[in-house]
Amino acid sequence: MTDDVISTVRRIHAIFKKESLRLASIESCTGGLISHWITALPGASHFFMGGLVAYSVDVKKAVLGIPEKIINQHGVVSEETAMEMARKGRELLNADYAISTTGNLGPESLEGKDVGLVFFGLSSPEGSTVRSNIFRGDRESNKHNAALYALKFLLEYLNG
Repeated sequence: MTDDVISTVRRIHAIFKKESLRLASIESCTGGLISHWITALPGASHFFMGGLVAYSVDVKKAVLGIPEKIINQHGVVSEETAMEMARKGRELLNADYAISTTGNLGPESLEGKDVGLVFFGLSSPEGSTVRSNIFRGDRESNKHNAALYALKFLLEYLNG
């Protein structure tokens, strides 16, 4: 883990412990990297409810309950899917906050969308929001940068 990742994760740990909040991660393109980083530091068991890697369309529909209509209309790489992943994951894992990732890390285009395009969903007691970003590296650096972006998005949201 880079210093930036460690620093970001430490700040998330501190907020969630201090506020007695619960966190979940629902990941597709980041493949569990967010969960890995959160649990790499001691003390995550105090607030981290768990993570779900919903990589396939079937898991998104069957386990998370993402409506087929959303996936058919917007695709798995979409704002709508990211939002539903975070919202459904938050409910499923009984968390106060859930962060989700869905995107195309490359090297080939998916659903006619840009390589490197990732959507980030965030579900909280106050509601849900989504962001997107395009990463321009190779597959591995896109994965790393997307997971870090998700954590920074969460931290920014928590800090208001």
